[in-house]
Amino acid sequence: MMPEISTQPRKAERESGLELLRILCMVFIVADHYAGQSGAAMYDTLPHALFFSALGAGSRLGCDLFVVLGAWFLCRQPFRTRRVLGLWLSLWLYTVPLTLICWCIPGSNVGLGTLRWAIFPVSTQQLWFVAQYILLLLLSPVLNLILRAVPRNGLRALLVLTGVFLVGYPTLFAEDGIFGDWLWSFLFLYLVTGYLRFYPDNRLSRLLRAPAAPWLALAFVVLLTAGRGVAQWLGIGGKLMQYLEYYRTALGAAPNLLCALCFFFAFQKLHLGSCKPVNVLASATLGVYCIHQTPAVMGLLWTDLFHTPDHAGSAVYAVFVILAVYAGCTVIHLLRQRLVMRHLENSRWFAALCRKGDESLKTLDKILPSGD
Repeated sequence: MMPEISTQPRKAERESGLELLRILCMVFIVADHYAGQSGAAMYDTLPHALFFSALGAGSRLGCDLFVVLGAWFLCRQPFRTRRVLGLWLSLWLYTVPLTLICWCIPGSNVGLGTLRWAIFPVSTQQLWFVAQYILLLLLSPVLNLILRAVPRNGLRALLVLTGVFLVGYPTLFAEDGIFGDWLWSFLFLYLVTGYLRFYPDNRLSRLLRAPAAPWLALAFVVLLTAGRGVAQWLGIGGKLMQYLEYYRTALGAAPNLLCALCFFFAFQKLHLGSCKPVNVLASATLGVYCIHQTPAVMGLLWTDLFHTPDHAGSAVYAVFVILAVYAGCTVIHLLRQRLVMRHLENSRWFAALCRKGDESLKTLDKILPSGD
């Protein structure tokens, strides 16, 4: 799921270093949404410009990291229908109930169009990350087949060739090109992550794992954020702003991809063991994302609940709202998991659907062994 967002086996104890990374990614995503959706962002002074640019600094990095986190485990596991069905069900049981609740609130702008979206959340893609991630899960058997069937040199050539169009062109020209759909970036990052896991002795892997790598990545993010903040404060546009903004928001730009991989390997090396509070918080990232980004909820959340436009430019209030949204959505998700999802996922009909889906791919599972 942004998924829980995790694809590790449920019975295994999760290494909390990577779970901590999930939490930080989601905090940065909420922060970016605050800066872009709340109406409270101001760039009239240099401190305001730097602060609100910083709020949006890690959102796309977080998206790339969630794909890397999922791909790292999925590439060594057989396809499981439970992953896809559980994620879709969890998404649907957020969008529909939340939209109906908001529809009943007097003065809300929820109409039939919003209700239609809520019933078909994947095809309409307004919660774009989860929709694309479901497609990635469905395509993961094909990607795993590529990783296992294509020789190392062939796989490297494939990544270089596709990287020219999916990473090289966007990085050089600060525009998406013909492969601008987010799913292409997800597929490419999945294959890159799988390559790094299957062949950890390659030169790129050694560079990404170097002790200085995360610090260089952090320095780049800080400089990019500061440059964007200064440019916004001074009202600079044109090509300079295009590159600053594109490198901040593009999933496929080389700076985002490389920084995300550097941070992944850095947190992987933390070796925190299994810390239950951290793992529990990390398991709620899907809920945090879905709740605060369901279209029917967004306007009510920022404007009616927190009155964010009345606190425009306030750094203290921004931090309070970001943490409050994260904490509140986490509590709602954990309660829903215990009271609703756990029973549904343990039901006979859910198990039967998962079993039929797995049986239909039994032949493919034999081709794709579970790995380690």
